[in-house]
Formats: sequence, C-alpha cells, structure tokens
Amino acid sequence: MSWRTLGAVAPTQLVDARLQLHHAAQVVASAGVTFLEPAPDDSHPNLGWVEPLGALMGHCLPGADAQVGLRVADLSLLLVNQSGAVSDEFALDGTKLDDGYAWLAEATARAGAELPSAGITRAAYEIPNHPTGRGEAFSCKSHQAFAELARWFANGHHALVELAKRVPGASDVRCWPHHFDLGSLAVLATEPDGSLAKSIGLGLSPGDDSYAEPYWYVSPWPYPEPNALPSLVSGGHWHTEGYTSAIFTGSELVGGSPESQSARLHAFLDAAVDVCQRILAD
Repeated sequence: MSWRTLGAVAPTQLVDARLQLHHAAQVVASAGVTFLEPAPDDSHPNLGWVEPLGALMGHCLPGADAQVGLRVADLSLLLVNQSGAVSDEFALDGTKLDDGYAWLAEATARAGAELPSAGITRAAYEIPNHPTGRGEAFSCKSHQAFAELARWFANGHHALVELAKRVPGASDVRCWPHHFDLGSLAVLATEPDGSLAKSIGLGLSPGDDSYAEPYWYVSPWPYPEPNALPSLVSGGHWHTEGYTSAIFTGSELVGGSPESQSARLHAFLDAAVDVCQRILAD
C-alpha cells in the first residue's frame, strides 16, 4: 500500500468524527460479544483493518458466512461474506445507535447467525461521551474528517504491520474497541507463571483524553523512571503522566511530501523501539 498523504484536515479537527466512529464501532464489537466465545484476553470483540474495504472488521461469526464491520470514510456498518464482498450495509449518517443495533440483529440473522434469545448483547466498555451515545443521530456532515481518519487508519495499519514483522514477539495488529487504538504488543519476557514481565506496546491512537488528535506510541513495560529516559533523536517526546510512552503526534507528522511523512514516521518508530529495547535490556 502506498502512503496516503495526511493533513487535508488538521489532526486537531478530527475529534467529533473520531468520537462518532468510536461509538459506531461498539456495534461491531457487540457482534463479537454476542456470537463468539469469550476469549481470556477479551480479544473476541476486537477489530482488524481491511484495506480493500477501508473498514474495521470484526471476527468471523460462527455458523454464518459473515463478518460485521465499520467503513470509516462514510460511517457505514457492513456485513461481508467469506469472499470479502459486501452483502449488506447500513449507513449510520442521520440514524441513531439503536438503529445500528437493530440492523445488526436483522443482518446477522439473514446471514445465518443464530441470535441468542436475549438478542444482541451490547458491548459494555466505558468509552468517551458523545451525543450519539445519548440517543442523538450520527452526522457525516464533516465528511472530510471521516475520510481523513480513514487515511490515518490505513497508514497506521500498514506501518504497524511492517513494524511488527521486525519486532520479536509482536502480536497481530488489532483495534481494541474500548481504547479504539490500532495496536500490537511485543512480549519480550514472561514470569514463570506466564504473566507479562517485559513488553513493548506499539500503536496508533486516533486521539483520546491525553491527546485530542491522532498520535503514535511506543510504550516500554515496566515503565522506566522518568529521569532515566534517553532522548528521542528522531522526533517525538516522552509522555510520563499516568503512563510512560514515546509519543509522535499527528501535528508533528503532517506537512511535507507523502515520502517525507512516511520517512519521518518510520524513523520515529524504529528509533523509539530501539530505545525501548535498550531500556528493557538493562
């Protein structure tokens, strides 16, 4: 995939679109909660980016030729068959969250999924507030913001998949519906009981309470002492309030040619991973 130029909409102007997407993604996560066996790591409701569809897709549903997803650029729920074709879709623009859940129940039933007698079990994650979560309709009036977020997710998935190939122990790149970030966890060491001893978190957040814009992160665990953190020579800064992570914000990334954006991002990611590996090796 070629790099998609970022900056058509300023990173700090994506908050409302991001929050609407976050609430819409709970419908997709609810398909996993409803139809899949619970996973010990709570991965059954998580999502993956599918580039040909420009969508965040859930896992395959048992007993049905279907996956549920969310196309980011136009805020549409999708039902996709095993061949990758869209068999059903529902535009959320102008509708309410309850309408999305009603579509989910009907569409999955048409696809052959066996709906429990209790109906759809809604994902119960605590996510940021937005009027859509209180019964107001979704709105794609700022369609450029949704298209820009689709470019962020596409670039993020590609960059993280390539990075994960170079980092030993890195997991698949997935989107977690509670934080709504694309991420991979590189497990460097475990305790005798199997619990995590050392790791590096790699990811792209579309924004959150810490940063009201998309940002990249590389997080060492256990967190090192803030006064022992080395400099980040390829851009970015250390975040140490509440958690410790090397951060590269969207505002730092945008501008310049597509080649420049991609090169600067990869320089940050590679250097930050190298720093974190050295920190955890001490």
